[in-house]
Formats: sequence, structure tokens, C-alpha cells
Amino acid sequence: MSITRRTVFLIAAAIFVLAFCPGLSLAEVGVTKDEIKIGGILDQSGPIAFMGKAVSDGSKMYFQYINDKGGVHGRKINYIVEDDGYQPPRAVQAVKKLTSRDQVFCIFSVLGSAQCNAMYPILESQGIPLVLPATQNQDMGVPPRKYLFLGDPTYTLQGKIALEYIVEDKGIKSPKVACIFQDDTPGHDWRNGVRIGARHYGLDVLELPFKRGSVDFGSQMAKCKDEGVTHVLAWALVREPGIMMKEAQRLNYKPTWIWAAPSLSKKVLELAGDALDFNSDIYGTSIWSDAARDKTPSLQLVQDCIDKYGWGNYDEPLFLYGFQSAMTLVEGLNRAGKDLTREGLIKAFETFDNYDNGILAPITWGPNKRAGGDSVKMFEVKDGEWHAMQQGWRFTTIKD
Repeated sequence: MSITRRTVFLIAAAIFVLAFCPGLSLAEVGVTKDEIKIGGILDQSGPIAFMGKAVSDGSKMYFQYINDKGGVHGRKINYIVEDDGYQPPRAVQAVKKLTSRDQVFCIFSVLGSAQCNAMYPILESQGIPLVLPATQNQDMGVPPRKYLFLGDPTYTLQGKIALEYIVEDKGIKSPKVACIFQDDTPGHDWRNGVRIGARHYGLDVLELPFKRGSVDFGSQMAKCKDEGVTHVLAWALVREPGIMMKEAQRLNYKPTWIWAAPSLSKKVLELAGDALDFNSDIYGTSIWSDAARDKTPSLQLVQDCIDKYGWGNYDEPLFLYGFQSAMTLVEGLNRAGKDLTREGLIKAFETFDNYDNGILAPITWGPNKRAGGDSVKMFEVKDGEWHAMQQGWRFTTIKD
């Protein structure tokens, strides 16, 4: 087959461009000389829209701050948020739109593990990272998947530390423990952590699941009282804790409570009403700092941005959560360097060794580690507010 003069010319021109004009070389999808497209998928209109909007607003504020400073290596961040209504099928449609039509560089801060699992095969097939899903489910990081980076301490870890705290920190060697949990993946992760802790200490656990959306916990509370349970370790969201504590008050039953991270909000305490005074021993496993009392540069930056831009809610933990997630993504983008690629971002994240953004628990990732958070802070309720009980982060000594 003969080679035409035109073909020779085109090959020579291509070699010249690649050798002497690196700035004109092929760029990664979603990356131009002045922009990085980032896709987010969070509930904006469904049952937990209040959570999705708070998280995405926090991220938007930090990206605005970074863009105002000139971006990341001179590139502004274009954050495109899609609404999935907290429905996995809609999340799949959203990721198809973001990757094919919008051609984003990566997917960031998806709310919900079912959504992440549903979309992951699509992302894996295209080599697109799924960064910092807004969930604490164990299977997001264990076993590790190349393109998925979980930052949050898992519910399994939280369940272990909750029981460890009772035995080691409080010195109660033979507590009578009940585990109340929503009968789904996050609830099961918490239950599994409590089981691991109970097995380590040779304790029995009364397991009491409930269905998502439950508003009647009379049977669970009556069972706990009848069995002489001294410590209730519970995974729930925002509405259920107040109902449980009110039911315990009605039964004149006063256990010690330890709640998983999703229940550590002001709204939970407000909904509990006067049951908060009756249930005096209330604790929780927090994945973030005590924003009201910890003084870190990152928390000060949140307040400075709120003052500057005139919007945002410092008192909303999920807003802070979204802000810090964006901080961690930007840290990875900075480490990946000016010649940004998806593989480069993966390698950059794998250098994170106890990375502390000043809000979330420190993150460690590596080639064979994708569950980044290994610690929590224990909180307690004092004077009607959540307070951190320690300055640093609490790790577990219990092996799986």
C-alpha cells in the first residue's frame, strides 16, 4: 500500500505538534485550559432534599471561593448538579447525562450508596472516578474499587467504637446492650460493627430492626425495658430518635443512648422536646469536628465565606459536610498537577496519608485502600446541644 505525500505531511505535522507544542496536546475529558467540569448527583426534590441541597450548597460555596482565587492550576471549577430524587434509576440516568452530554471529568459527592452502586459499572467502564460519595456505608470502600474513593468513616467503624466507648472509656464491663437499626444497608453496617464489638468483649446484643419510615417504636422500647437493657446503640436519621426517646420517657425507661452520625443534628434534639431532659445520657459517634467549639482554620474559612457571599448556614452540619468534601476534592486536583488526567487524580488521592481538612475525620487512601476515614469523635448532649468530648480523633483497637 503506497503512502501519499499528503499522509506523510499529516504525520510529520502531528509529530511536530506533540514534540514542540505540548500545550496543544490532547486534553482529558472534562478538562480545558481554563475549566474543570465536575458532576454531582444529589436529591434536590425528593424525600431527603433538605440533605442534598445542604450538601451541594456547601460544595458550591467552596468551589466559588476557589474560583474567585483563580481556580485550580488556573482552571475554574464548573460544578454541575443533577437531581435524582433519591431514586437509583434516576441517578443512573443522571450519570449518563453528565458523562455523555456534559462530559464531566469526574463524579463527586453522590448522596446514597444504592445510587453509587447502580452507577459504578458505567463509570468503571469509562475510567471515571467517583469521588467522596456522601455516605458512610462499608461497601463503598471495602473491598476497594479502583475508581471509588470513600472519605467518611464507615457505619461499621462507628458501631464498633460505640461499644468500645462503653466498655473502655466508661469502664462498664458488662453492659446489657440493644442495637436498634433501620433494616437496610446503612443500618446493617452499624449492626455489624456492634456485633464485632460485642464478639470482642464477649457480650450479647438484643437486635431490634425497624422498617424505613417507621413512626412507632413502642415494641422496641418495651422490649428493651423488659430485657433490662442499659445501653441502646441506634442507627436512625433525624425523625426517629425523638420518637424513640419520647416513647422511653412514656415507659419511664432511662437507658444510655449512643446514636450513629446521621442523628447528630440540632433538629434531632428539637424533635425530642422534653424527653431530652428525661433521657440524660445521650452520646453519638461524629465524623466531623465540633463546629460550635472547635477552632480550626477551615471552620473559620466557612464563616468567612458565608460573611463574604451573604448566604449559607454554618449551623447546618450537612452544609459543612459539603464544604469540606469540596476541599478534599480540590486538594486532590492540586496534587494531580497542571497536566490533569483521571489516572493522575487517582494517583494523587493515593498519596493521602492522614490528610486532615480541618472538618472531617482525617483521610488515608492508598493503592489498596479506598475507605479513607479511620476515626470518629465521641459527642454528648449537654445543655440541649451536641458537644465533642475530646479534642482529637478516636480510633478503634478492635479487629474485624
